[in-house]
Amino acid sequence: MNPSEAKQKKKPPVAKKRSYVLPAVLLFLLLFVIGGIYAFLNSSSPPPLVVPEPVIEKPLPESSRPVPKLTVIPGNTEEILVATPEEIAAINTTLIVPGVESVDTNAGTQESSDQKEPETGAERIPTVEPAKTPQFEKIDSICTEPEKQLDAFYAHLDKQPYVQAYNLQKNSEIHFDKLIGKLLDNPPKVTRESDDLYTILRNTAHFFRISGKDNILLLKGILNREKESLEQILADYYFLINTPECVQNKYVKNINGDALYEYAGFFLNTMGGRLYLFRRDSQSRMVVTYYAILLVDLANRQQNNRHGIALKPAIDMLISEMETGGSSMKGSEDYLDMLYDLKEAYQ
Repeated sequence: MNPSEAKQKKKPPVAKKRSYVLPAVLLFLLLFVIGGIYAFLNSSSPPPLVVPEPVIEKPLPESSRPVPKLTVIPGNTEEILVATPEEIAAINTTLIVPGVESVDTNAGTQESSDQKEPETGAERIPTVEPAKTPQFEKIDSICTEPEKQLDAFYAHLDKQPYVQAYNLQKNSEIHFDKLIGKLLDNPPKVTRESDDLYTILRNTAHFFRISGKDNILLLKGILNREKESLEQILADYYFLINTPECVQNKYVKNINGDALYEYAGFFLNTMGGRLYLFRRDSQSRMVVTYYAILLVDLANRQQNNRHGIALKPAIDMLISEMETGGSSMKGSEDYLDMLYDLKEAYQ
């Protein structure tokens, strides 16, 4: 082997590692001694705290009470108002007002219910309580029950297939309200009907001309199928019309009383009106005639029977008809009692 190569392969000796344990121990001991000396120098106890005795001062009279002077200390973002302790004490003294009980400005947390009565001879300041909202008891109007019954009747009609077959644009209540208004705006001719044949024919076809074919068929269907409800429906309408408290009810607020009088005279005093009634069943005819008599009697009491319609013949005829064939009517006894009273009135 080449001697030069042997020297290159020979490794150098490993150096000994330096130990840091001894310096660290010496540094720790030095710090411990310095800390002990510093603690010993600051270990002396502070002097005892002396609390001064409170000084009770009498409140100054209002006239000589000092007005606090506020010092303005400029801050970074806003100015701060500061008063001296003496000025604050002057503000917090008890205020004495002649004739009124003492008011302590420091008693801000005291409840208002703990206020004392003023001294004798002082005028008492009255306490004003907030006004209470009155509670009203809900009382149903006398017009409520008839209105509910009419609502139920029209709701019943809306569910019937024979009414739905006519495909009314609105519900039956709105439809018949418009129809009643149209009929009242075009009343029939009541006087001098027999002067010419044309007037008789017009009265005979009055409802067909004003209402139209579909409405005539619809009304016939209702009269045939709902005749058990006819008495109650007419009674509800008459009650609402004849009761002053109900004049603004939705069913009668647009009904013209003068036009109703014309239709009452039409059924009682014209050929066309009587023919309409005799084409109906006896129960419907008697009920319509009964309320026509009541409407004319109302006009008499209001001194508004402008056509001079005589009621005595109609009353006698209806009494005779009801006594023979009116037993099936629900209110036949009430009808007869009213008719007999009217008969005596029109003797």
